[in-house]
Amino acid sequence: MAMLEHVSRRVARRRSGMFRSRFRTTVLVAVAAVGVAASPGVAQARQAEAASAAAGRSIVAGLGHFVYDEVNTVGHRIWFGVYAVAAVDGSARGQFLYRHEQADGTLVAQGRADVTCLKVTENVAVFTAIVPEGQGAAKNHGFYVKIIDGGRQPDQIVDAQATNGTEPPPTGCLDPETDLPPGSQSRPRYPILAGGYAVHAAEQSRAGAEVSRAERRDRP
Repeated sequence: MAMLEHVSRRVARRRSGMFRSRFRTTVLVAVAAVGVAASPGVAQARQAEAASAAAGRSIVAGLGHFVYDEVNTVGHRIWFGVYAVAAVDGSARGQFLYRHEQADGTLVAQGRADVTCLKVTENVAVFTAIVPEGQGAAKNHGFYVKIIDGGRQPDQIVDAQATNGTEPPPTGCLDPETDLPPGSQSRPRYPILAGGYAVHAAEQSRAGAEVSRAERRDRP
């Protein structure tokens, strides 16, 4: 019996690892399908950044992994993938993919959401992504995310979520550090431990873009 339990645990861990690997591949394929293949070095995102700069658009793209350190979610592992573009008229489009695991690898949630708003200022992107109704375990599920492109330093991320409300979640951009309702718990910044993001503001000058790319040339 002990041997069977040991084998069962090994198989479960192996399946969990295979599933996480398949999800990461799915994220990469899905992000690539809307314009850029996010990778740990965000090299492809750099190409998309250059293309958007030429078109006068703001962009955030990439795939990052971080770990929660909060009450009830200590050690929970998170993956966020995104490719989103904001046009000159302020409209935004894009896809957001997420995976949330407990510290032991147990799946909590995963899926995709539609980006409904994106605002980019210098190296900071704030965006909103809404999970289509009928998908996922939660109703009226929205993500409010802030990404700080760290250049040579690790990127940082802040996120807040709206779930199971009686009304659809707001679709406009909300900075999870400053725009949450009064009385809401402040959201911490987390360093990106693997992967990374490219952030480009439409108003960024060509010279500034060149400096930014040079600063990130040595990024792993």
